[in-house]
Amino acid sequence: MKLRMLLLSAICIGLACTAAADTLVLTNGQVITGIFMGRSSAGVQFVGPDGSSQIYPAQQVQSLSFGPVPTPPQPPAAPQQTQVPAGTVLLVRMVDGLDTSSAYTGQLFSATLSTNLAANGYVVANSGTTVYGQVVQANSAGRATGSSQLKLQLTQIVINGNAVPIMTDVFDSQKGKSSGKRSAFRLLGGAGLGAAIGAIAGNAGMGAAIGAVAGGVGSVVQKGDQVQIPSEAQLEFTLTQPVMLPIIQ
Repeated sequence: MKLRMLLLSAICIGLACTAAADTLVLTNGQVITGIFMGRSSAGVQFVGPDGSSQIYPAQQVQSLSFGPVPTPPQPPAAPQQTQVPAGTVLLVRMVDGLDTSSAYTGQLFSATLSTNLAANGYVVANSGTTVYGQVVQANSAGRATGSSQLKLQLTQIVINGNAVPIMTDVFDSQKGKSSGKRSAFRLLGGAGLGAAIGAIAGNAGMGAAIGAVAGGVGSVVQKGDQVQIPSEAQLEFTLTQPVMLPIIQ
């Protein structure tokens, strides 16, 4: 009885006219479809198709049949997959270090996500998820060109044990010191950048502190004529093509 009262308040009047409604047949031949609300000494309480409740004396009721109890509409099921759009940023932490003195074009490397990867309000990969990449170009000063350079690209993300292909932009380490000139060079990112700023200002300790706070994506270190991307360095990539990934429930 209580269930029917709750259902009455949850469903619209139109449902009372469907095949799922109860049917009241009166002795005068009148057939009323609606919802049976209960029975008392006064008679049968019944809600008709117009939504009004009325009590019919027992002597006026010929029969009463019940339709299946209508179930309230269920919320739409959450999608099992969602599209991560192009332009989504992936901040990763390197697992393998790379050095222009030994790196080569086509070399594979691994990294992990530094933050959760989300799209359309859903998380599709947690921080720490493994990603793989490839060295697109590796130049060592004095060997292939006059300056050292590394170019990297992410190629796969591991979801539920499966490597899903992805395509990102190319991370460029920036050119290192020219092998033919003793020109100045930059230390990029993180505390390295802060240390360089501090050294220029005559206060290396203060520079390191600035770098620890202001250094964004710590990435590249210059050592002599070579460029290094050490393990634990953070690099930023951007998806250039959308990818469908399962949603983490």
